Amino acid sequence: MVEEIRVSGTLGGSDHAILKFWIIREGKPERTQTSKLDFRRADFDGLRRRVGRIKWLNVLKDRNVQEGWDTLRNAILEAQSLTIPQRKKNGKHLKRPGWINPKLKNLLKRKKEMFKKWKEGYISKEEYNVVCTNCRASIRKAKARNELRLARETKNNKKGFWGYVKSKRKVKEAIGCLQSENGELIKNDIEKAELLNSYFVSVFSKKDSVTATDLRCASEGIRESKHIIETERVREYLANLNEFKSPGPDGLHPRVLKELAGVIAEPLAVIFENSWRTGEVPDDWRRANVVPIFKKGKKADPGNYRPVSLTSIPGKIFEQSIKQHVCQHLDGNSVINRSQHGFVTNKSCQTNLISFYDKITEWVDQGNAVDIVYLDFSKAFDKVSHTILIEKMIKYGIDKVTVRWVHNWLSDRTQRVVINGCTSNWKKVSSGVPQGSVLGPVMFNIFINDLDEGVEGKLIKFADDTKLGGGVANTREERERIQKDLEKLEQWAATNRMVFNKEKCKVLHLGKKNEKNTYRMGGIRLSSSTCEKDLGVLVDHRLNMSQQCEAAAKKGKHNPGVY
Repeated sequence: MVEEIRVSGTLGGSDHAILKFWIIREGKPERTQTSKLDFRRADFDGLRRRVGRIKWLNVLKDRNVQEGWDTLRNAILEAQSLTIPQRKKNGKHLKRPGWINPKLKNLLKRKKEMFKKWKEGYISKEEYNVVCTNCRASIRKAKARNELRLARETKNNKKGFWGYVKSKRKVKEAIGCLQSENGELIKNDIEKAELLNSYFVSVFSKKDSVTATDLRCASEGIRESKHIIETERVREYLANLNEFKSPGPDGLHPRVLKELAGVIAEPLAVIFENSWRTGEVPDDWRRANVVPIFKKGKKADPGNYRPVSLTSIPGKIFEQSIKQHVCQHLDGNSVINRSQHGFVTNKSCQTNLISFYDKITEWVDQGNAVDIVYLDFSKAFDKVSHTILIEKMIKYGIDKVTVRWVHNWLSDRTQRVVINGCTSNWKKVSSGVPQGSVLGPVMFNIFINDLDEGVEGKLIKFADDTKLGGGVANTREERERIQKDLEKLEQWAATNRMVFNKEKCKVLHLGKKNEKNTYRMGGIRLSSSTCEKDLGVLVDHRLNMSQQCEAAAKKGKHNPGVY
């Protein structure tokens, strides 16, 4: 891959210019070996006996939440080490294809033996060719059976299905060399993990602590109330875990938890209830293994990666209960604005696009000039102020017990980046809601909910993806109204410690008589565009879908068999 092409002066007396550029290429991957649980040889009955023989109610009776959690986790891990063997897991480049079964393995071994006999003159070439033909036919059938199996298991094993799809693509998505601030290319996985973690932490807002008054406010009114989680519900969550998911930093694998559903549901329910009532959150639930996901742009730039957090599976189960409890209040009191279509029941990207462009096309069809401003928050999920979020939860009437728990869940969080089994050091998280958690999206919706206040134009959101349908822009007064809306949005961002990325905020001018007015945010001129990608759909200034169709066709052409 060639990047950063620059033209410099001529060479000697030649009239040809000198081109300077970077050639980015992958080096030979290092052979990495890690261990994984070998569930095929596991003694699950023994696992259940070892954990189930403990009198958990007596054990947890005099322990606080942290002590109770540590006791349960350690008991599971100890029983796991005695009943589930481990096997070496090689790097992906050494991994045996999933379609190779024992029968096919023996056939390939026989083919190798027959080749040796043919070379030594013990058999004819025709006899060897018969074995080769049978081997090729068996391989085709094995691959077909494997693909059929993956297709049938897609609902429960999306990770396996998309892993297979990615393996067929020409462009691999592994994290290659990264470029540090001083221009050095980083190749080692541990160093890459450290570089990415340092970048992810650098975008956080400065740590702000809740004042004593805020803490009192979040703690007042705690009283005896009904349980928010029952043992049977915990058992149901455990039994329905996706066993193909990755474990969190606590090392508890979802397959192990699923097998222990009938044994650990009761002690987990006790720990969950005590955690909610006391506000104490175990350390493991506030840690995250961060997986970097490439977005777009230069792959060597750490800024072009998005952090996705892998957190504790039991912690996520309790987050489900907190989420359900919070959403009941939000839905029952119509707290979340109708403009929000992300992570809201019965809403989606489709409802966002249809409801927005239905009104926009109506205005354009009436012969009006219409201006749309596509807004871009800079690292929105990572910059959420914990103090402001807690204040908004109290403002929207969420009960104080839950508010206190969420505050403690967000406080003193730590994260590390994991690349090919190599980890960075732990770093503190001073702001934001974890991307990849269960509660994160709901908390973000609460945080951004009042963005609409005072805005006259049609504002619509999908989580942090926001656009302002400024409305009709025929007259100067109408265009000034759109400008005032942008100023209100900029003021909201300043008040809530968020930042708009002005370079990525774009204006789309629609209508034949559009004067293409210049708009500003924070004194910076917003660029206009003739085509913008909105939730994956290309929208141009003519409201014509030809560019979207061409892009889809081009994507399919470059990835035959995938799209």
